[in-house]
Order: sequence, then structure tokens, then C-alpha cells
Amino acid sequence: MHTSVFSSSGVKATRVTDTIYVIQGNNRARSPFSNAVCVLDRNTLLMDSGCGLDIIRQVCSCCRIDAVILSHSHPDHTSGTWLLQDLCDPEISVPCQGSDSIALAEELALRFVGQDLAELWKEAYLPVTGFRDFTFTSQFDDGAEFSTGRNRFIAIHTPGHLEDHYCLWEPDEKILVGFDIDLSPFGPWYGNPESDPGLFRESLEKIRVLPAEIYISSHARPVKPPHFLKRMQTYESAFRERDETLLSMVPRDAWVGIEEIVEQSPIYKNDYRVHPDRIMRFGERQMISKHLTGLVNQGLIAGDEDGRFRKIRS
Repeated sequence: MHTSVFSSSGVKATRVTDTIYVIQGNNRARSPFSNAVCVLDRNTLLMDSGCGLDIIRQVCSCCRIDAVILSHSHPDHTSGTWLLQDLCDPEISVPCQGSDSIALAEELALRFVGQDLAELWKEAYLPVTGFRDFTFTSQFDDGAEFSTGRNRFIAIHTPGHLEDHYCLWEPDEKILVGFDIDLSPFGPWYGNPESDPGLFRESLEKIRVLPAEIYISSHARPVKPPHFLKRMQTYESAFRERDETLLSMVPRDAWVGIEEIVEQSPIYKNDYRVHPDRIMRFGERQMISKHLTGLVNQGLIAGDEDGRFRKIRS
């Protein structure tokens, strides 16, 4: 089976090897959609299901999906799982770290944005992705191996983006599927309460040492060395640049509140007075808060109980 089989059904697919294809998601795989990876081997495997419900239907018209692996809990990676169950009834494997919420909209909302914004998140986000509750058949942890016949994929736990984020490594073909370690120009995203920029950086170090010859992400085209390592270096530099930006926004002789910093939107560059997006603001506040906490831990700024900050006098 080749990309022509996908294209005859209107599916945009990039051939990586004779068996591995990247299915481009709607909106050019930008959030709230993502790429899926389809492995056409002895068993047909789909990695993630957030490409769009229309594309899921088209893919299933080309081939029967035997198994699905979900890389993490964000709905732009899981939204079509219920439809795959209806169409193909595949085996569905999810990370053990998020298994209590990954398939349930109500639990996801509480996990990602908390009680105050849960209803807004469900109303604003889920209809766009098409997410519905689903069931899964198994859980996996770090080091789990999935075989499709010719190919095999090893799960690598890479938290930071989310606690349950995984990459998949094909050691024989030297292909790394990095999912939301997406090497995008925006840089790493860690805007949920459980997200952790420190763990994110450790995860980058974990995959950097792999001898990857092809890197596949969820929101961009596959890349090869040396572009992979250059893109990763640029991507990782966002941590330092955001630290420096936020440090420059904290005065030395007065206290500044975190909401005052968020209002200036140093990460998203959004004018919240014109575009008062509460979900976006929540995510930006989470990222800013994590950086400020890091700067406090480095002894560069001080924080008080009221959520205010100032530089420490040298």
C-alpha cells in the first residue's frame, strides 16, 4: 500500500518508509488538530487520532486499523478514538500515567484547567476537535514495545508537556516520533497545571542522544539530521529566552503582581483587552508562573504570599 492509496481517498500522506506514513491533520496539523502516523505492516497501527474526524473516516476507508497508540491526553491527539472504535474496533493503548482521565471529557477538563474553567473548556474546545468519551483496552509504561511485524516501536516516557507524554522510537529504522515535542517556532508548551519545564528539558536530553535519522512530530513535516538537532537547539532555547524576558519584567525597587505580567502577554503576544480568551490566558499564566518559580529557586527574584515578585538586590 502506498501514498497513492491514501490520496485517492483525499488523505494527505507523507511516505517515510515503505510501511510508515505521516497523515496530515486538518488546519495543516496545527492545534486543535495534529498529524497521525500510520504503519501499514502485518498489523496496521495508527499513532494518535487527532487529525480530524473526516480524515479518520477516509483513512478507515483505505485500510482497517488494528491498533491505536495514544501519545498523551490532549484531545488534539485523541479526539477521533471513539470513531475508530465505531469503524474498526481496534486495540487502543494509552499511557498509564493519564489513564484515569484520558478517555473522559469531564475528567480532562478538571485536570487541564480546573473547576472554574472546566465548562468553558469543554464548550470551546471539544466541539472543534470532535472529541467524545471512549474506552481503551490496555495501558503502557516506559520501555513498552509495540510490534507491527516488520517494525517495532519502543515507548519513551518524556514528561514536561504533560505528565503522560511519550515518544516512540523505532530502533531498526532509526525513526523517532516525538509527538508534541514538536520543534515548532513557538517553542515548548507547558500550560497545564501538571506541565513542568524542568522535566521537559530532561525529556529533550533523553531523546537528543538517540541516533535518529528521521524525526516525526505532531504539528510539522518530518525532518532529518542535521536539521533535527538544529531545530531542537532552537526549540530548547525558548526556555532561556522566556526566563530572560520575565526577569526583565520584574522590577528591582518595587513589587509586580503575576497578573500584571500576564496582562502584557510576554509568551503569547496577545492583547487580552482586545481578545479576552480565558483559556489562553490560563495557559499563559501557568507558563509564566512556572518560570517565575524557577527564577525564585535560582535566587534571582523574590516572591511573596500575594503572588508578587521583585528582583533581589545584588
